[in-house]
Amino acid sequence: MKAKKVTWGECLKFTSKTRPGWQGAGRYSALLYAGKFTDLHTHQFDVTKITHRLILEDCGELKADGGNGKPMRHASLNRYVSAVSAVLNHSQQNGLIPSEYVIPRFQKFNINKDAQERYAYTAEELQAMYLHALNDLSNLALAEIVLFAALTGIRQDKILTLRPERVDLDQKLITVTKPKNQNVAAQTCGIHDSLVPMLVRRCNENRTFLFGDDWSGPNALRRRFYKLLQHIDKPYPDAGWTFHGLRHTCGTLLYQSGVHIFDIAKQLGHSSTKVTERYMHSNDKQLASKINAIDFGIA
Repeated sequence: MKAKKVTWGECLKFTSKTRPGWQGAGRYSALLYAGKFTDLHTHQFDVTKITHRLILEDCGELKADGGNGKPMRHASLNRYVSAVSAVLNHSQQNGLIPSEYVIPRFQKFNINKDAQERYAYTAEELQAMYLHALNDLSNLALAEIVLFAALTGIRQDKILTLRPERVDLDQKLITVTKPKNQNVAAQTCGIHDSLVPMLVRRCNENRTFLFGDDWSGPNALRRRFYKLLQHIDKPYPDAGWTFHGLRHTCGTLLYQSGVHIFDIAKQLGHSSTKVTERYMHSNDKQLASKINAIDFGIA
């Protein structure tokens, strides 16, 4: 008797409902990238026909046009690959896909090849964005997530999935689980005093996610953030001025405040201070005034 075909739609539906990592704030991104496979192949596609070559060809197509006529970058291609792998692995582990089907190891892409530079914002620009969101846009959630990102240096995806129980207000520490640095199981960040009242209120509001409950997903946050970039006259999108730049702002402001590079690396979760050294160049524009502070005693 011929085995019943297992469709991509069945596996995707099951995974979206039962895979822990696809619940809450992380659900939007996971379904977005898994949905790319549906767009390319339909819900009825036989999952046992998914091969390394098929996904490689998908990535070639998405790299040319990932939607709306825009090419998909390597980081997004890797998210697509990971989403397809997650659906296949989760479905097989739970008996939907035959055990004899060998799930391929799909190719990953070097994100450094097409990574764009992300610029840091000045303290004045940060203040202008915060006040514009708060007073002109009447968007407290936007104002607070911008300030939190700039004063902690935590990545956007981790902010949106941060739970209240990860905030220790007594020790003024935040624990970020599964950080990008795979050498550690968790990353610890210090809390700036100005964030304490906000965090006390949010932790007492019976939230599932400290900030993620305010947003339907990264795109909703990105659209609101663009309004702040307009306000401070920064070009957007894809011109280096991004929400991720708030993380760079944190590193730059810490360095300018005299914080040791090892402590900056610890706050930002860098695996090596070589990554952190980019912030040592943040004061280059002030070098002339600094060198002139030296008194050589020459008339």
